[in-house]
Amino acid sequence: MRTSAWNKVNYLIAKQYFLARKRQSFLAILGVIFGVATFVVLLGFMTGVNDFLDNAVFKGNPDLVIQPAKEKIKANSIGLDQLKPLENVDEIESILKNEENVAAYARQVLSPAILISGTQLATQIHGVDPKKEMGMVDLQRRLTSGKGFESLNKQNSVLLGIGIARHLGAEPGDKIVLVLPNRKKIQLKVSGIFSFGISIIDNYRAYMHIDRLEHLLSKNPLTTHIHVKLKDREELGLKDRLITVIEHIGITDWKEGNKTIVAGNRVRHVLTWTISLALLLVAGFGIFNILNTTVVQKRKDIAVLKTAGYKAADITAIFSMQSLAIGLIGSIVGIFTGFLISLTIAGIPLETVDFIIAETYPVSFNPLFYLTGLLFGLLTALLSGYYPAKSASKVDPVLIIRGL
Repeated sequence: MRTSAWNKVNYLIAKQYFLARKRQSFLAILGVIFGVATFVVLLGFMTGVNDFLDNAVFKGNPDLVIQPAKEKIKANSIGLDQLKPLENVDEIESILKNEENVAAYARQVLSPAILISGTQLATQIHGVDPKKEMGMVDLQRRLTSGKGFESLNKQNSVLLGIGIARHLGAEPGDKIVLVLPNRKKIQLKVSGIFSFGISIIDNYRAYMHIDRLEHLLSKNPLTTHIHVKLKDREELGLKDRLITVIEHIGITDWKEGNKTIVAGNRVRHVLTWTISLALLLVAGFGIFNILNTTVVQKRKDIAVLKTAGYKAADITAIFSMQSLAIGLIGSIVGIFTGFLISLTIAGIPLETVDFIIAETYPVSFNPLFYLTGLLFGLLTALLSGYYPAKSASKVDPVLIIRGL
C-alpha cells in the first residue's frame, strides 16, 4: 500500500534543501512578509476611511431627500420664496407608510438663518419633529455635550453642530439669537452640541422644533423636505415610484448627494486591491526564482532520489513543502507586522478641520482582512512553487547520470 508523498522523510529532505540556501529563502520569506503586511495595512486603512465617511456622512444624512421640483423654485428667489412648500405631503406619507424598504421618514423645514452670539454666522436651521428624527439620526452618540433631540420639546431650544458652537463660543445653557429670512428674531437656548466628524454638517447644521420654526416663518403647516431612511439603501426603486406617482417633486438619493465620497470609496478599493495583489505577485516571483534555482542546482540529487525509487509525486511534494514553508512563515509574520503597523497608524493624531474631523487616523481591524492576507500569502507561495515543483518531478535520472 502506497504512503502519501507528504510524509516525514520527504519533509526532512525539503527542510534540508530549504536550509541549504538560507539567504535566498530568507529573501523569499521577506517578500511574502512585505506583501502580506502591506495588504493588511492598506486594506485596514482604506476600509477604516470608508467606514468613517460612511458612518459620519450616510448615517448622519437621509438616504432619500424629497423636495419641491427645481422648476417650482425661482432661480433668483430670496427670503421666504426659497422656502417653497412641498406639495402632496399627505399622499407622499401614505406611500412611505406602506413601503417595506422604508425604515423611517420625517418631515422637515429647512431655512437659511443667521445665528448671533457676540459674533454672527450664516447657517441652515432644520425644523424637525424630535420623536421622528430620533429614528432618522442616532444623535445621542454624536453628542459632545448637553442633550439630544428630546431637548427640543422645550420651547425655544436649539441644537448646534460643534463647528457652529465653536464659532459662536456657545455652550449648553447659553442664549443665542436666531434671525430668519422674514427678519424675525428670537432668542434660543442651546440645549446640546453634536459632532458627526464632517465639517459640512458640524459647521452648518442646527436643529430646532418644527412647530416653533413653522410658527416663526408664519407658514403653518409648512414642509419643505421629507427625509427618508431605507432598510436597504442600495435598493432605490422607491425613488422612481414616487417620481412617477407624485407630481412636482424632486428626489435626491444618497449616491447623488455624495458623489465625491462614493467615487472616492471605489477608487480606494481599487487602489488597495491592485497595489496589494501586485506586491504579492512580486513576492511570488521571488519564490518562483528561489525554487527554480534550487531545482537546477539539485538536478543530480533529484536523479539519485528517483533511482532510489522516489516517484514524481514525492519530488513534487518535496519542493511544494518548501514553497508552503516560505508562504506560511511569511504570511504569519506578515499579518503580525501588518497588525502592529495598523495599530501605530490608528494612534497617530489627525489634526484637520477641512473636511473630516477625527482625533486619530481611522483604521479597521476586521479579522477577515488578516485571514484573507494569510490565505493570499499561502496561495501565492503555492502557485509560485507549482511550476518548479512539477519541473523537478519531470527530471529524467538517466539523462542526468549519463552526464556525470
